[in-house]
Amino acid sequence: MTTHTTHPAPRPAMYGESGRGAFHAADGQHAAGGAALSSPAPRPARWTAGQRGFTIIEVLAVLVIMAVILAVAIERVFDQTPAELGGMEASVRSHLRYARTRSMNSDEIFGVQIISATTYAIFRNGNTATRVILPGQPDTGIITLEDGATFTTGATIIGFDQWGRPCTNAAGTTPSTANTTITLGYLGQTASIVVVRNTGYLQ
Repeated sequence: MTTHTTHPAPRPAMYGESGRGAFHAADGQHAAGGAALSSPAPRPARWTAGQRGFTIIEVLAVLVIMAVILAVAIERVFDQTPAELGGMEASVRSHLRYARTRSMNSDEIFGVQIISATTYAIFRNGNTATRVILPGQPDTGIITLEDGATFTTGATIIGFDQWGRPCTNAAGTTPSTANTTITLGYLGQTASIVVVRNTGYLQ
C-alpha cells in the first residue's frame, strides 16, 4: 500500500522574512537616496572660460584717475576767490552809489577817489581831503582793500554833480566824456565796475 506524504504548500515570502534579499535591495535604494539628499550640490565654477580678474596695473590706474578727479573737485569746492572778489566789488560799488545818491540829494558834491593800488576813500564838499567816515571804517576815512587785492586802474577821481553825472574832477564841474572803468584784481581774477557817462549808472 502506497503512502502519500502531504507537504504544505510553500508560503509566499513575506517582507522581512524569507524575502531578505528584496528587503536588502530596497534598503540599499533608500540608503542611496538619503545619501544623495544629504550630500551638497556641486558648486558652479567661479570663473567661466574667457573671464579674468583685474591686474594690479589696472587697479592702480583707476585709483590714480579717481585721485585726480577728487583733487580737482576739492579745489573747485573750496576755492573762495570768486566769492571774496565779488564781495570787494560789491563794497566799492556801494560806495560809488552812496556818493552819487548824496550828491543828488544834498547841496554838496560827493565822490570816490582811488588813492593807490590798494586804498580809496569817499570825499564830500568837492574836496578829496574832506573824507566821509562811514560806520566801521578807519578814522582817516581811507578804505584799504583786503590782502592780495588791488586796483588795476590808476589813481582816479570820480565826482558826481547835482544830477548824478560822473565828473573827472572833485568839484563836479567837468562831466566825463567817456565811461569810467574801475577794475579790481584778486589772486589772478578780475572784476570791473563801469560808471556810465552822463548818467552815473553802474554796470
